[in-house]
Amino acid sequence: MSRLLSVSVPDDLADEIESLVESSGKTKSELVRDALRRQIRLEQFSSLQRLGQSRAETAGIGPEDVEDLIDQLRAE
Repeated sequence: MSRLLSVSVPDDLADEIESLVESSGKTKSELVRDALRRQIRLEQFSSLQRLGQSRAETAGIGPEDVEDLIDQLRAE
């Protein structure tokens, strides 16, 4: 099932979208769906990075500790 989503974009972005439509052979809808999926994955990845950084800080692990920890895990 699909829902219709109406979005306003500035003229310059609309022109870029039109160029992509012509060069990629995709529809505007396909391009926008792909862009939204990528943005959602990026946001999820950023959220995981923040969680990992927070947990590392809580555990007292800093950037200088990373290589040693990786070496320890690989040795196991």
